[in-house]
Amino acid sequence: MTNWPTLQNAIPVTKARSKLGQLAAAAQDDKYFLLTNRGKPEAVLVDFNFWKKTLESLQKVYQKTYIDPALVPNTRIFSNKEISQWEKEDKI
Repeated sequence: MTNWPTLQNAIPVTKARSKLGQLAAAAQDDKYFLLTNRGKPEAVLVDFNFWKKTLESLQKVYQKTYIDPALVPNTRIFSNKEISQWEKEDKI
C-alpha cells in the first residue's frame, strides 16, 4: 500500500492542467499525484485499476465489525433513543 501524500507527488492544479496527459500516463499502479489548490489537497490523480481495487477492498470491510468473544459479557443492548441520538450526531 502507498504512503500518505508527500511533497514529491503534490502538484498545484494550475501546473497540472498543462501536463494532465503526462500525469495521467505516469499514474500507474500505486503511483498517484495529489492535486492542490492554494496549498490545500483538492483531488488525487490515480491509476484506474488501483482505484478499482481499493474500492473493492473497502466494500469487503465496510460495516464489518470484529467482536472479541471475551468482551461479550461487557456489552449491552442500546436503546432506540441512544441509537437515534448517535445517528443525529453522525450526520454530516
